[in-house]
Amino acid sequence: MSLHIETFVVGPLTNNLYLLIDDAAREVVLIDPSINSDAALEHMKRLRQDGLHLSAIWLTHGHFDHVYDTALWRDEFPAPLFMHRADEFWLQRLREQSLWMNLPAPRPVAPDHWIEAGAPFSVGQHHARVLHTPGHSPGSVSFLLEEQNVCISGDVLFRGSAGRTDLPGCSEAELADSLSQLCSLPDATRVLPGHGAATTIGAEKATNPFCRS
Repeated sequence: MSLHIETFVVGPLTNNLYLLIDDAAREVVLIDPSINSDAALEHMKRLRQDGLHLSAIWLTHGHFDHVYDTALWRDEFPAPLFMHRADEFWLQRLREQSLWMNLPAPRPVAPDHWIEAGAPFSVGQHHARVLHTPGHSPGSVSFLLEEQNVCISGDVLFRGSAGRTDLPGCSEAELADSLSQLCSLPDATRVLPGHGAATTIGAEKATNPFCRS
């Protein structure tokens, strides 16, 4: 049984939206229902016609660009929403975040479940583990799929860069600790970030100045 991951690059900030798909279990998990995710939503509707079920929505953090279309998705797929409690204040300020970027305010959403470091998650028969990786936001998390050697890092670690720390609740010291945590993963671990191209832990340790420092 294999898990495959589909990536959609969406919206004005070129967010990466991920669908984790277990064909055998007929189950799908959505990570970060970002701005202008219509193409991914239509794809999920086609998957539903083929008998697949959206079982959960996982948020890497609460910044507006990663959660903007959450209400739109839940209108169509009433899947439970998971995020870290420390980013609740960002969801409560979704309107302000959006207007700050001159975007219409989306409908507010509320998580169904809070997630914590080490919490076990699953996509069908495949397991994931939550890593609390604050710094870019206090509730930033990464999802580690150890069987697949994949880490979905949100806006913590990028190819050649790392998350910004000039927003409310950010912390350079916490981000440094989070990067150290991610860099302790095996070098072959594939990193799927919230923006930009995929990379590996080994490549970032060798070339990324935020990791090398």
